[in-house]
Amino acid sequence: MNQDTKEPLLSWNFILAILINLAITTAFFILVTGMAVYAATEFGAGQTAAGFAASAFVMGALGARFFAGKYVNTLGRKPILVICLGLFTVAGILYLWVDSYQWLIALRIVHGIALGFGQTALTAAVFDIIPRGRRGEGSGYYLLANSLPPALGPLAAIQLTESYGFDGMFYAVTIVSAASFLCACLVNTPEVKRKGTPIRDRLRLRPSDVIEPRAFSIAMVATLLGLTFASVMTFLNGYAQSIGMSDGASLYFVVYAATMLVVRLFMGKIQDRRGDNIVVIPALCSFAVSMGLLAWSPNQGVMVASGVLAGFGFGSLLPAIQAIIASKMRTHRISIGISTFFIMMDLGFGLSPLLLGPLVDLWGFHVMYAGCAGVVVLAIVLYWLVHGKFRVKQGVARRRTRNWVNDATGVMPYIPPTKDDDGEAPSAKTPSA
Repeated sequence: MNQDTKEPLLSWNFILAILINLAITTAFFILVTGMAVYAATEFGAGQTAAGFAASAFVMGALGARFFAGKYVNTLGRKPILVICLGLFTVAGILYLWVDSYQWLIALRIVHGIALGFGQTALTAAVFDIIPRGRRGEGSGYYLLANSLPPALGPLAAIQLTESYGFDGMFYAVTIVSAASFLCACLVNTPEVKRKGTPIRDRLRLRPSDVIEPRAFSIAMVATLLGLTFASVMTFLNGYAQSIGMSDGASLYFVVYAATMLVVRLFMGKIQDRRGDNIVVIPALCSFAVSMGLLAWSPNQGVMVASGVLAGFGFGSLLPAIQAIIASKMRTHRISIGISTFFIMMDLGFGLSPLLLGPLVDLWGFHVMYAGCAGVVVLAIVLYWLVHGKFRVKQGVARRRTRNWVNDATGVMPYIPPTKDDDGEAPSAKTPSA
């Protein structure tokens, strides 16, 4: 670990990965903002059909993640990344020739599949590019690219469609996507090659190749977080309008993005040096308080304060949890672990309208956001049970009550057994150089 912390973090490949992430995320937010309006305007789609035109992309990405975790290693991270981002670029220009609603939905699904495979390959490679003892810090820098697009994407979509029509929006998406494809051609991704494995085993898809068992418990925390934050994305504007605080909702997202941008610059470094709990537990508590303030919201100042706390809490949690998962995995399982994280997070986002919408109809927004605060408290308890009580530090093995357990096999250092361990050896050793 001492050697890892001295390795340079901002390598050429890492910078290219950040640029790719920034480009594809910006393209996603441009399209998700303008797609419903495009479907309604060009094809006369109703509100439900127009909304599906926007969400079909997410459905394609989610479906791809069930296979991406396994096959990005089998087929190669670099080939998958280049092919999928090439397809991602071509899909951007094909919007100009779509002439029916059915073809639009098909293109949206294919576009999402390209993102699902490409993003999984990229993120798995990033955690091998980052020095092992600096994965918390590196994850924070990598996900900085996700902080700007939620603000830049909608702004660009609105300005482009007003000035140049929908064709202008699609041209912009194509240019941004082409930039990501160019960076993908230049980046060098660490590959995982397991010699001696029969081709049948390499291609066979087992349940453990879709959901990584060792990542599932901590990914459940991500599901609860996705369920909660989706309530903000889905219902905050309607809530603010119902209580006469529309300006407060606008400021909420501004301060949320600004706070998230700042905390991701340093929280990862704290995680690497002081352990996971020093970051995750305060972030979870901050997020719970944020939801409580939204439920209360006596004035716009409280709503804006809630945005600051959400930026600190939710903004810190995503890179921290991804770093935890990466440190639990062997190199050839990182892609499956990261894919598990995205599947569970997307599941929370997808279930949120179905589970929280009835609460709004029955008891109103205040009760719904109070319930969301309770969900985050549940996430705190779950995190403590599955991970927090072990006081894990990036690059250092964790200890259970009676024996040493090496959860990041191939990453953690060898720790000799003691008398307290009942003579049992560690579950695995780090391979020698």
